[in-house]
Amino acid sequence: MILKLSIQEIIILVPILLLSLSVHEFSHGMVSTLLGDSTPGRDGRLTLNPLRHLDIFGTLMLLTAGFGWAKPVRIDINSYKNKYSGLVLTSLAGPLSNFLIALLFTFFLRLIVVYDAFKFLQTDSVINIIQYVMIINILLFIFNMVPIPPLDGSRIITALFNRNKDFVQNYNRYGVYLLLALLMMNRFFDVEILPISRMMGAILRLMISLVIPETAG
Repeated sequence: MILKLSIQEIIILVPILLLSLSVHEFSHGMVSTLLGDSTPGRDGRLTLNPLRHLDIFGTLMLLTAGFGWAKPVRIDINSYKNKYSGLVLTSLAGPLSNFLIALLFTFFLRLIVVYDAFKFLQTDSVINIIQYVMIINILLFIFNMVPIPPLDGSRIITALFNRNKDFVQNYNRYGVYLLLALLMMNRFFDVEILPISRMMGAILRLMISLVIPETAG
C-alpha cells in the first residue's frame, strides 16, 4: 500500500496512523485501569506517546499489506470485579475510541463546510487530512471488531464462552492463522470474505450524510 502513495501522502498518513493506534491502545489501558487493573500503568502504557505503543513489524505490515497491529496492552482480568464483563469493556474501548475520533472529525468537517467562520480552512490539504483521519479510524474500528483472535472482537467471544475452556483455548491458539488466511485471500485472491472495505464505505457515507447537508456539497 505505501508503495502506491506519494511522499506527501506518506508524510500525512504515518503520523495519523501512529496517533490513532496510540489512542486505541491507550483506551484499552485506561479502561482496564479504571476497572482496577494496575498492569497498564506499571508497563507505561497510559500515554499517547506512539513510541510506547509502536510495534515496528505490525506498523510495517499495516503500511505495506493493509493490515497490522500496535503493541498490545497487557491486562490482568483477575483485577476486575467481574472479570469477563470487564474484559468486554476493555476490549471495546480501543475500537470505540477510533470510532469517536472519526465521528469528531466528521463534525469538524461540517464546521468547515457549513460555517463561514471556518472558510479559511477550506483547503485541499485540510480536507485531505480530515478524510485520512476518518478513513483510518473507521478502518481500525471495523477491523478490530472482527471476532477472530488476536483482534479485540475475539475477546467478546472469549467472555461469552468462558466456561468452555477447551474451546476458548483452541479458539485463541488457532484463530490467528484463520485471520491471516482470510486476509491473504482478501488481499491476493480478490475473495472478499471479510467485507471490511464495503463496511468502511457504508459507515463513512452514513456519518457524512448525518452531519453534512446535501446543499453544502
